Amino acid sequence: MQCPKCKFEQESETTECRRCGIVFRKYAPEPEVTEVAPLTAEETATLETRQEDRQELMFRVFALPAALLLARGAVAVAPGPVRLLSMWIHEGGHAMTAWLCGFSAMPGPWWTSVDPDRSRSITALFVGLIGFGGFRAWQKTRWFWIGTAAAVLIVLLIGTFGIYSDQAQQLIIFGGDAGCFVLGTVLMLTFYARRDNPINRNALRWGFLVIGALSFMDVWAVWSGGIQNIPFGENENGMSDPSVLTENFSWNVHVLLARYYKLGVFCFMSLAVVYAAGIAGPLLNRLKIKEN
Repeated sequence: MQCPKCKFEQESETTECRRCGIVFRKYAPEPEVTEVAPLTAEETATLETRQEDRQELMFRVFALPAALLLARGAVAVAPGPVRLLSMWIHEGGHAMTAWLCGFSAMPGPWWTSVDPDRSRSITALFVGLIGFGGFRAWQKTRWFWIGTAAAVLIVLLIGTFGIYSDQAQQLIIFGGDAGCFVLGTVLMLTFYARRDNPINRNALRWGFLVIGALSFMDVWAVWSGGIQNIPFGENENGMSDPSVLTENFSWNVHVLLARYYKLGVFCFMSLAVVYAAGIAGPLLNRLKIKEN
């Protein structure tokens, strides 16, 4: 080791020079301070995007399971307030089924008014709405929505022209709790809307997730609990839907229970598939970023 001042050679472990006496640690020059260049706009945007991706991944991992678990607890603890909310989805299910079968319907609190005869104007209106939606999806090359519009149009045509009126009336009654399953699932799936979609951008997906989970779990608690949970009987609006189906249309109770239960399981499976895909997408994007 050489002294930096007098150049005298000495042992490497020496802390002071044996000739001039300087302390090597104090004599060492101060390290140069290098200025860090500020991030460019592109680098800042990339960093923010990665942070948003990490946040979105956490949302997708925990939001849906948490919503379903909390909704199940809410149904057990406060079934009345939950029913006040899910009632609108239930009545919407009646109305939606009626429209898809060619009947005019108006949903309201605890009751949906359905015309006894089919309406050509209602069918034409919804064919036009579905066609317009499919055309807009085609303009934006959104193939998922094109396929969805085509599937809904097929269901509308079958429901209107492929089944008899009394069969349609049974479907409309069945569509109440079935609507809580199907529409509740659709509301929850809006959580996976594109980042630039108004539902995502305006945080509406959080409200839809809660409403969908509460509606879904409200009817799941009924139709997964056995025959003793089926709400037979009458209320101020007349006979309940299960009573109408079993007494007026001669549905077997076990068949009624099995149909609702299988529909609920199918909706659960659909949620599971989208949930897995919703997590896999951001994970793959992160892996690609790390590789690059």
